[in-house]
Amino acid sequence: MNLTDLRDELSQRAGTVETPDLLPGVRRRIRTTRRRRVAGSVTALAAVVALGIALAPGLTTTGPEPADSTPPDYVKDSVRISGTLGADRLDKAWVGNLGETRGSFSWTPTTQNIAVYAYCAAPGTARYAVQIGGRNAATGACGGAGSDPYNGALFRPDSPLWLDVPLNQPTTVTVQLTDDDGRVIEASSAQLGVGLYRAAKRNLPGATQATPTPGPGDREQNGLRFRGTVGGDTLLAAAGGKPGVNQLSGSFSATGRPIAVHEFCTANDSVPDFRYDLRVLVDGVTRISSCTAFSTDLGKVPGGSIGGVGTPGETVAVTVTLVDKAGREVTVPGARIGFAVYEKGPQRVYDDVAVDERTEYLGTTYELAEIKAVDAAGTREVSLRTPADTPFLVTYGSSALGGTGVVSGLLDGLSSQAMLSTDHGGVVSPRWDMSTDGHWPGPRTTLTLKITRGSPTKGKLILGIYTPVK
Repeated sequence: MNLTDLRDELSQRAGTVETPDLLPGVRRRIRTTRRRRVAGSVTALAAVVALGIALAPGLTTTGPEPADSTPPDYVKDSVRISGTLGADRLDKAWVGNLGETRGSFSWTPTTQNIAVYAYCAAPGTARYAVQIGGRNAATGACGGAGSDPYNGALFRPDSPLWLDVPLNQPTTVTVQLTDDDGRVIEASSAQLGVGLYRAAKRNLPGATQATPTPGPGDREQNGLRFRGTVGGDTLLAAAGGKPGVNQLSGSFSATGRPIAVHEFCTANDSVPDFRYDLRVLVDGVTRISSCTAFSTDLGKVPGGSIGGVGTPGETVAVTVTLVDKAGREVTVPGARIGFAVYEKGPQRVYDDVAVDERTEYLGTTYELAEIKAVDAAGTREVSLRTPADTPFLVTYGSSALGGTGVVSGLLDGLSSQAMLSTDHGGVVSPRWDMSTDGHWPGPRTTLTLKITRGSPTKGKLILGIYTPVK
């Protein structure tokens, strides 16, 4: 799941125009995703980036240093950890002995831009788990001997990892073989390895290399950053706790507009089974119950749109509490929690779906250039022309489609097609969840969102294009 997948998942399940139940779908999607990605990565996009940096060096924008300073490969027992991967440069490597299913080594980070790649050859459904300074750093499925050893994830300066792992100080890296529930297992034929790399820049679709700059209304507290404005949204309330604090509170004056709640929680970043939740109460109602930490800049953290909170001028209380899966308040030593509440900016509303007129994507603020919404039951497809020679975003999905069967669709016209369905692994959704994807500049082309299967009885097909704010 990339950043926009998660943001739209939260928007669809947490907000839309009404106030549906946030909890089951979001928690299920987050749990599934985090087994594929780094816990505490820069953002949800980190998993996508991590795969790309191993397999597509063209995504980098900085070249390697001169050949005479290129780090050598690290080789042990025929396992090779490359000195360079694209423009990423090896900083420290470790390979365990055959049958060694847990190991550790010391490492001193000298940069906050790192990529973690793991090697794991093991039978069955075993997984690897890498921790840095006691925090989960990378996890994934193992393969057989000779499989691609380079799976992992990317960390940038806003990663929660750096809250507890200082630069230029030794820390411990551990590598373990686990089952699907995170329990360490034994396997005489298994072999583990890890490479820690100094990560180069990435040239990602939709990115303009812009960096959010400080502005009026920005706040910082205990290592967390709360920007006064993100996209079209305005900060209303925020708090960041010290390590070990299990409850925070704040308040804001309701304006009558929808709000977005962004949460931060590292309690699950040192345990294998996602046993904790951060319960967020807004106006006495549970709005979010999950525990994830994507970025210390909470403006980058996906937040769902929630309507109907308070009346204009009313003081609305916000309380966040760390709890276990039974809902009991708990304290986890070293865990950090935080929250930010934003007033949503202008939106276009289509039935039960709200589309932001301004949004932030990879540090760049985009504005809605064009959007169409057509009747799904009659028209069954909608088209738009992309802009020429500028980065752009495409947002697409639907409102509730009605009917009793699965409705599938296709977004066509780009270098790759996007498949849509109301079937989410056996759980049928009433709509196609809205997605937003970034794209590089190029010639104009026609995008078409269309139904390929099923017969909706209501709803809108929604297709929009964002361009950078000038």
